[in-house]
Amino acid sequence: MAHKVLISLGSNLGDRALNIEKAITLIQDQLGDVIAISKLYETASWGYDDHSYLNNAICLVTKWTPLDLMSALLEIELKLGRKRSDNKCYKARTIDLDILLIEGVVIHHPKLDVPHPRMNLRRFVLQPLTDIAPDWVHEVDGVSVSDLLLKCEDQIDVNLYGKIPLHSR
Repeated sequence: MAHKVLISLGSNLGDRALNIEKAITLIQDQLGDVIAISKLYETASWGYDDHSYLNNAICLVTKWTPLDLMSALLEIELKLGRKRSDNKCYKARTIDLDILLIEGVVIHHPKLDVPHPRMNLRRFVLQPLTDIAPDWVHEVDGVSVSDLLLKCEDQIDVNLYGKIPLHSR
């Protein structure tokens, strides 16, 4: 059974826009149909000082199970040069892929929490989501994505950077 998934993408190393475009292409080629792509936004790094990020979001229609989808996204991160460490500190990355919401699904698993537990705190996540799914209702909070953005206390500047085209298969 296919379901809609909202995924956040971010990059602050190398050609940031190209990293995001490559990730979207790999997701489209391997995991399902990307039916919406938000604009690109630039923000300061969040939680540490480093290069600024480009962030966006996509809506994917997929038949993959949530845990298998998360594993596949981690493989795409590796393929695009993401180096993970065992410590939980924030650090620069070529690509960061996070499952934020899955239509009608709540998961609490050691490898995956959906809805993403910190998405409500991050303007750089909510702004791109509002571009593509403003009326999507958070499965736990019962509030639309656009209302979450209005309530977000994060004061980080989220600046429009550009667009990535939606490529059909």
